[in-house]
Amino acid sequence: MFNVKPKWYLVFLVAILLILAACGEDSASGGNGDGDGDVRGVTDDEILIGNIVAHSGPQAIYGQIAQGIETYIDYVNENGGVHGRQLKLLAYDGEYQPAVHMQQAQRLVEEDGIFVMLGHDCTPCNTALQDYYIENEVISLMLGSGADQFYNPPNDWFYGSEIANYRIETRVFYDYAVNELGAEKIALVYQNDDYGKEGYEAVMEIKDDYDAEIAVEVPFVANADDFSTQAQQVKSSGADTVIMLATPNPAAQMKQEFHAVGLTDINYMVSSVGGNDLTLYDLAGEDVWDGTYSAGTIPIPGSPGTEGVEAIERYVELYEEAYPGENYSGVPQWGYAGAEVLVEALERAGEDLNYDTLREALNSFDNWQEGTYAGVTFNEKNHYGLTSLFITRAQNGTIEAVTDYINFNTETGEITYE
Repeated sequence: MFNVKPKWYLVFLVAILLILAACGEDSASGGNGDGDGDVRGVTDDEILIGNIVAHSGPQAIYGQIAQGIETYIDYVNENGGVHGRQLKLLAYDGEYQPAVHMQQAQRLVEEDGIFVMLGHDCTPCNTALQDYYIENEVISLMLGSGADQFYNPPNDWFYGSEIANYRIETRVFYDYAVNELGAEKIALVYQNDDYGKEGYEAVMEIKDDYDAEIAVEVPFVANADDFSTQAQQVKSSGADTVIMLATPNPAAQMKQEFHAVGLTDINYMVSSVGGNDLTLYDLAGEDVWDGTYSAGTIPIPGSPGTEGVEAIERYVELYEEAYPGENYSGVPQWGYAGAEVLVEALERAGEDLNYDTLREALNSFDNWQEGTYAGVTFNEKNHYGLTSLFITRAQNGTIEAVTDYINFNTETGEITYE
């Protein structure tokens, strides 16, 4: 004989199931119901920030990104934090390898429970992890990657890069090479991965708009240790200008090979991630690296025009105190400047911090210039953050700006020189 339950029991059972289902959805989303507080990675007195960059291997120079972030976070914490909360950086070694990045990201999100990712490097690594961050509702801010796919079209989870967007930067390079350097035959040398192909595709889109030709296309592998074949290809092409889309070690080794085969007068333009750093003088040698063109979004300390700039002078003072005797130009500046953007956004988000208030805060940036960047802009239609840059040249052991700001209109594609 069946034992029939009263109707009130069924109503109670349904209510319990609905509550459990709601809790399951919140736990799966991670962003709004994990940890001790209501928001993952945020308590009344702390905000957890994640970072993955290469601290070992051929791209270990990018470990300086984490050092730059830590320098500014320590400064902020010593001055009271943000709305009474201290910032805690959890920085892990990604080795510039997608599989390692995935392991470290899972550790940061699923074990440590971070609120936001900041300044994580490696375009192929971030490509492999893009869906993971979105599915787990993690905002990635000021990536160490300027790949277009993260910001175009805009989405809720990726905001800005620490460096100029690769496509924008390469288009500016091409324009400057032709219209300012008088380039007629250009060799396009590019890292054969997601990072290098971004700039390659940008050139393919615009090359027919200019009175110059692509003399040769030369791909290479990022971790290669011999660039003699590529140097000979460039020499045989008769190119007068090289646009080099590379990280620091390949950029230095390629320039050394050019000198070895007699290509000492060729215009050599290197993407900012591989060329706008004084460390390149050590990697390539001063005589070799002198004359190299690159680009920047942050003025190099000590270069003309930076004297008396409070944000730049504060950075140098803090970084030299934290890492005495180490290089403070280029890569560590990216991390420091990215941390400035995060802190400003946290200030604007207020005490009621969650992903919605953080997004609202970021979208209020309108050419923000109070940090070391020249200007940062976000809105619902523009998640690039940085769309202005300047051309630099390595000269006499330092790196100097040789142009004022060059602006790229993300809607029209127009390039204008200030």
